[in-house]
Amino acid sequence: MARRKSLEAKQKISGYLFTLPFAIGSIVFVIFPMICAVIFSFATLKNGSGFLGNDYSNWGLVNFSEIWMETTSFREAILSSLSEMLYNVPVVVIFAFFMASVLNQKFKGRGFFRSVMFLPVIISAGLILSLSGDGLIASIVSSGDRFSETGSGSAIQVTDMFQTMLEDMNVADWMVKLIVNSVANISNIVSMSAISIVIFIAGLQSISPSIYEASYMEGATKWETFWKISLPMVSPLILLSVVYTIVDNFNGSNNQVIAQIHDKVNKVAFDTASAMGVSYSLIIITILVIVFAILNKVVFYQD
Repeated sequence: MARRKSLEAKQKISGYLFTLPFAIGSIVFVIFPMICAVIFSFATLKNGSGFLGNDYSNWGLVNFSEIWMETTSFREAILSSLSEMLYNVPVVVIFAFFMASVLNQKFKGRGFFRSVMFLPVIISAGLILSLSGDGLIASIVSSGDRFSETGSGSAIQVTDMFQTMLEDMNVADWMVKLIVNSVANISNIVSMSAISIVIFIAGLQSISPSIYEASYMEGATKWETFWKISLPMVSPLILLSVVYTIVDNFNGSNNQVIAQIHDKVNKVAFDTASAMGVSYSLIIITILVIVFAILNKVVFYQD
């Protein structure tokens, strides 16, 4: 009994030591900056000898009043982010689930195609381009720009032809706009859906083959098994994918709100930037709570 307790104590110590770097990192790089941001958002900061080299004055909602009432740029950026979220989330989740269903099938080169779909996450093209300066990648980009100048007319013409074809098929205007925008934005959709594809593949592979075999013996079609087995079984992962895509959309490198916050930080306006960050965080948390509350009612959890 004593040896068992000693083993359990050693395992606990090992667990604490294993999680200690994560706990320290969370405190230093997450919790502490969050506390500072909340403090900064309710004060007017001046360079001085105060906390973290700042002097506080005018405690209150001055910064929040500035970003919400006195200017319109922050509100416009918030609305732009919300509209992008309403478009990107359903498109990315549907595309990711479709690609996961395809890549879950058995065919030659399946591993290669799975790797290709995940490459956008491994290779951060935007980061590489921003750090490359005047090197080889910059020259390739400039060559691509020269090529796009000559080929942009053809690309626009193909897009117009595709849109005309859909309109001739009497497709609804909102559907035409959605499809055309999705095709034009396919690179961003693939990049945003990489993580969700991996999540869905793992979920589909976790479904026992015996369930499908039993359904086929009962005369179910593949369409019926999709709606009655595959979709309900991975519905918790759909909720996870939706939440992840929402957060990813709101924190993207091209997000206008993030750009405005960075601009304020570069101008050493930490109080205004903190007010923007706190407001933005509260909006994101509110949306996540609402989405989770709605989708959680239709999610199937297997006992």
